[in-house]
Amino acid sequence: MKKNELILSLEKSYKDVGDLTWQNNDFVDSYLQTSRSFFTTESLKLGYPSPKKLEVYALLSGISFELEFVEKLTHIQSCIDNVIGDCLHYWVKPLNFGIEYCVFKWPDDNWNHKWTPIIQNQLDTLYASPFTLNIYGIQINRDGCVVAKGYDDSGTICNIRSQLKTSLKFLPEKQSNWAHIPLGRIMEPIGLSKFLKLKKLIEHLDKNLIGSIVLKSAKFVHEKKWYMEDKDIISKIHFKQKNVKVIGD
Repeated sequence: MKKNELILSLEKSYKDVGDLTWQNNDFVDSYLQTSRSFFTTESLKLGYPSPKKLEVYALLSGISFELEFVEKLTHIQSCIDNVIGDCLHYWVKPLNFGIEYCVFKWPDDNWNHKWTPIIQNQLDTLYASPFTLNIYGIQINRDGCVVAKGYDDSGTICNIRSQLKTSLKFLPEKQSNWAHIPLGRIMEPIGLSKFLKLKKLIEHLDKNLIGSIVLKSAKFVHEKKWYMEDKDIISKIHFKQKNVKVIGD
């Protein structure tokens, strides 16, 4: 992996957050509350987490990725499953794996429907070419969030974010600086023995290229339930050497 300035910054950002998890001897309930808050109270009591309904508008690639790449991510979920056993957790469904470029509206934000054509017009002016996303390692944050650590050597993800931030003044200030793919959530302590095994697994995975994929398109999505369990795809953009074109789905 090319160690350019952007990649080094991303590596440090992942590490700064990921290392906090292993400063304890197990997951801590107070931090895990963040993960539990994404799911309905009743489903948590039953032990079958169901994501809450919401209103989010965002630009993502994936949902879904190519089968070979998806299988590599689901294999990681299985490896973690083998360690944590029947502890309370949730795995993102394979068809819902995605990587986020920009969020146009978070659940608590107001939404003006006049913004939809404005966003689509802006997507029509984006400059982006197909690029390769590499997944090096898995990260588990102290709130139980499990992500595949993505790296974009081309800087395309960062460039798209910058273009949208410059042109869309109504964008929420809160935006991700990562290139990760959410895989799931762990929602209760697992005990010292399993925790140490999980740490060992993550350290092993951190040394390997888990998978690569060439991203050729992105989708403007209206998400109605966390983790894309209910969604509408408003439009799709194809990355080309020239302007990105918007094609209604």
